[in-house]
Amino acid sequence: MKLADHAGHALARRAVLDPRIVVLDGDLADSDGAMHFAHAHPERFFAAGIAEQNMVCVAAGMAECGWRPSVFSFAAFLCYRAYDQVRVSLSQASMPVTLVASHAGGLSGRNGKTHAAPNDVAIMLGLPHMDVWAPADQADVEFALAEVGRSQAPSYIRLPRTPLGERDALPGEAAAFRFLRPARRTLLVSTGLATHWAMAAARELEALGIDVGVLHLARITPDLPAGLALAGVERSFVIEDHVPHGGLASHARSWAGLGEVTGITWPADFCGKSGSDDEVRAEHGLDAPAIAARVARALRA
Repeated sequence: MKLADHAGHALARRAVLDPRIVVLDGDLADSDGAMHFAHAHPERFFAAGIAEQNMVCVAAGMAECGWRPSVFSFAAFLCYRAYDQVRVSLSQASMPVTLVASHAGGLSGRNGKTHAAPNDVAIMLGLPHMDVWAPADQADVEFALAEVGRSQAPSYIRLPRTPLGERDALPGEAAAFRFLRPARRTLLVSTGLATHWAMAAARELEALGIDVGVLHLARITPDLPAGLALAGVERSFVIEDHVPHGGLASHARSWAGLGEVTGITWPADFCGKSGSDDEVRAEHGLDAPAIAARVARALRA
């Protein structure tokens, strides 16, 4: 099951207690998770068709009238096709609309580059008032939806196309940020789907005799979250499903406490590619063995 499916189910459960919750969908309900809400609350589900710009504006108007809209579509369509409406109607107006963006990041399967969104964080994090989330498992999704449900700001929740099930649950309780492995001199910092890559790379490094910490951020902010225990961290590697510029790695370089920061990302000229997740990651050095080898080489150097 995709994380977007979990989002649809979670919103359906929340809507039982909150009559303000509505969902709008851009003709992708069977792929982006919105169908689960539609089945549970058909009277509060609005099929907007392939008209993302209009859908975002309608959601802004509904928010102005006191509703709590969530807009479902693929990240590529919300970020690029409807960007001006997101900028003006949600960001500048500070409307509490949640954008639930499925198929975010660089892995778009057979859909290829037209459906990939490897620079969506840069686009959304650069907007005023926009709260950006990148959950990595079902608990993260439910936590993020609860948090944005209490917020009066617009939110963007990026969710991967890659299915993630119970076996992919991260250790510990869901939070905006948490250590999945205790901080060490070397720290892997990650968000969203890439946190699973970081955990796999940490196991590879452990087999090489290199002990690393893993810090997961379910919420991406331009500032380092307060309260992190980073004493002793000398080197950080930011692993993300994003291009180098404008994502987590770009912001982490300005944070104190992480030591020397190296980004392990998609190449700067990467715009998506048709193929299986494993093939595309391996080709671009983002599978676990390649990540671990790059970290090990950097530490030896």
